[in-house]
Amino acid sequence: MDVTPVLSIGDQQWLAQARDLAERGRYTCPPNPMVGAVLVQAGAVVGEGWHQRAGGPHAEVHALRAAAAHAAGATLYVTLEPCCTHGRTPPCTDAILAAGIPRVVVGSLDPNPAHSGRGIEILRARGLAVEVVHDAACILLNEKFFHYMRTGLPFVHAKWAMTLDGKIATHSGDARWISCAASRDHVHHMRAEYDAILVGIGTVLRDDPRLDVRLDGNWRPPRKIVLDQHGRTPHTAALLQGAPTTIVCGAAAPAAAVSALTQAGAQVLRCPVDEHGLVLRAVLTCLAQQGITSVLVEGGAHVLGSFFDAGLIDRATIFIAPKLCGGAAAPSALAGRGVAAMADALQLRDVQWHTSGDDLMVTGLCSPPSVSPAAPKEPQ
Repeated sequence: MDVTPVLSIGDQQWLAQARDLAERGRYTCPPNPMVGAVLVQAGAVVGEGWHQRAGGPHAEVHALRAAAAHAAGATLYVTLEPCCTHGRTPPCTDAILAAGIPRVVVGSLDPNPAHSGRGIEILRARGLAVEVVHDAACILLNEKFFHYMRTGLPFVHAKWAMTLDGKIATHSGDARWISCAASRDHVHHMRAEYDAILVGIGTVLRDDPRLDVRLDGNWRPPRKIVLDQHGRTPHTAALLQGAPTTIVCGAAAPAAAVSALTQAGAQVLRCPVDEHGLVLRAVLTCLAQQGITSVLVEGGAHVLGSFFDAGLIDRATIFIAPKLCGGAAAPSALAGRGVAAMADALQLRDVQWHTSGDDLMVTGLCSPPSVSPAAPKEPQ
């Protein structure tokens, strides 16, 4: 039976530093995982790096280049198992072996079933001491990547803002603005780290949103997704400008509407429909085939409720404003069927809460862990 090694205080500190480095790639390296690496020789850092962009050198290579000749004899701390295959870059295992590194501390195994553990095997076969920690923080760092590799579906993050009495709009439909400026700024940072932003046709017709990232600097523009069973998105919609847009329709959507959207620059996907509307698992499968590994779902209530009813929300983040709206007709966040008994209510796990300006931000995971820290089997 595999036993997770117990790291010294020093080892824990260097691995934590590698995690901090990995965070620097949050907005630039997706859909690749965030990875950080630190090389330590005689208690001092001799090289460090992180995965900066998809297709670019991996974290280990950046660290090795920074260390140069000082890499020989150093310990490598890396948040994710070094790759051992030729992709857009050469295998990191080759670079590690060539550098003369005797010991490697790995935060988490590669979640790809085709590759998991192979990099460890290669290094150990050449005599390196490799310790795999199965660190929960390293796994959480790449929750989107781990989920996609485990399920083949995009990671779904549902986000909404609501008042203290649970309303996402007034009874007249007015929702500008529930959350404060600080929360809205935070949402733009959230958008920037996802492959796609998804809303329903109701939000498009009511709000005509742009669904872009409005931050200073050069941000990766997420694809915009609209669930629009009948092809009602106006060809003049604001979201058709800028980043690519995908309209997901049913088979019965009028050909003229689909043609107009295509001419306006949108990609149109046709997905199956059942008695509840578009089949969301099929939609996510189609998006995965398009290379989309993560989706930020921004509503409205019908779309959020549909994802909830289908059990397809992996993380939920709610901005709670200190406001009261009242009104029986004012909508709440999750429409749809819901649960019949409180015992069946979805219990979020790993819940965190923070102040966001005047608001309270609550976030937690909705799905089972992608990888249990004690579960993975590593090579002997």
